[in-house]
Amino acid sequence: MSADSKKLQLLFGVLVSILALWFSFRNANPALLVHLLWKGHYGWVLPILIFMNLSFLVRAFFWRTTLSVTKRVSPAHLYGSILVGYMGNNILPFRGGEVVRLMYTRKLEKISSAVLLSTIFLERFFDVLLLTLVLLLFFFLHGSSGIGKKAFVLGISTTIVFFALVLVARYRTALIRFLKKRAGFDTTTVGGKIAATGEKLLHGLSILASPQKMAILFFLSFTVWGCTLFGCYFYLRIFDLDMHPVMMSLSLLLFTNLALVIPSSPGGIGVVQFATLYAMRLFGVRDEEALALSVVYQVVPFIFTTTLGWYFIHRQHMSLFDRKSSDTDEVPDFRAGQKNASPNQPKER
Repeated sequence: MSADSKKLQLLFGVLVSILALWFSFRNANPALLVHLLWKGHYGWVLPILIFMNLSFLVRAFFWRTTLSVTKRVSPAHLYGSILVGYMGNNILPFRGGEVVRLMYTRKLEKISSAVLLSTIFLERFFDVLLLTLVLLLFFFLHGSSGIGKKAFVLGISTTIVFFALVLVARYRTALIRFLKKRAGFDTTTVGGKIAATGEKLLHGLSILASPQKMAILFFLSFTVWGCTLFGCYFYLRIFDLDMHPVMMSLSLLLFTNLALVIPSSPGGIGVVQFATLYAMRLFGVRDEEALALSVVYQVVPFIFTTTLGWYFIHRQHMSLFDRKSSDTDEVPDFRAGQKNASPNQPKER
C-alpha cells in the first residue's frame, strides 16, 4: 500500500469520526451531559476494571493455546502483548496495534511472524464467531422483524468459513506438500519463500485439527465475551441505566463492537458514540444519558490499556513507532517440537 493511499485512508477515517461525532452530539444538551457525567456512580468502575483485566488474562491463555503447537509460551508475556496491541489500536491508525502486538511477541518469544499472524487471525475469527452469536441472540430476544433471513445468512456464512478452516488445518500436510511441489523446495527462490511462509501460516492454524483443543478455544472465547458482557452491565450501572439489564448489556456490547469495524480514527472515536446512542435509543434512553455512557465506555479502557501498554513496551526498551526490530523467521523448536509431540497434539493428515 502506497503512502498516498494510507494518507487517504487516514483522512477518510478522520472524516468518518468527525461526522459520527457531529451526528451524535448535534441535538444533545451540553449542560445536561456534563451534569450526568459529574453525577455518575464511578464506584462501578472497579468491577469494570476487574472484568476487563480478566478478559485480557483469558485472551492470553487463548493465545497460549493456539501457540502451543509451536512452543510453550509464558502467559505473562502474552498478557503484556495483548495490552500493547490494544494501546497501539488506541493511538495508531489502520489497527496498527495488531502489528505492534506481533512485533512485541516476536521479540520476546522468537516466534515466526507468519505463525504469530495466523494465531492472531484465529483469535479474531473466534471473536467474529462469538459476535455473530451475540447478534443472533440479541435479535432473537428483541424480536426484531425482518432480521431472520439476514441473521440466518450471516450464521451460515461464518459456519462455512469455520469448517473450511478446520479442513485446512486437518489436511495442511497435503496442502504444504502441494505448495512445495508447485513452488519447488529451494527457499532462495520467490516460490520457495512463499511456500515456506505458507507452511508457517498453516502451522499456526493447526490447533483446529484437535477437537479437544478446539473445545478449549471455544470455552476461553465464551469466557472472554462473558467478562465483556458483565463489564457492559456495570457501565450501565454508572448512570442507572439498568432497566433491562440483559438486553441493554447485549445491545451495548453488540453495536459498539460492530461500529469498530467501520474505518475511523484511532480508538474508534465518534463511531463508538454513535453506536452507543443507537443501542440505547432502542430502550428509550435519553441522548444525553447515552452519550455520557459512551464517553465513560471509551475513556476507561483507553486509560487502562494505554497506561499498561506503555509500561510493558517500555519495559522491553521498545518504541511504539519503531518497526525496525529484527525479524525472526526461524523457529528452532517448530520441527523439534513435532518429534516430541504430546499425545494431545493435533495429528497431521
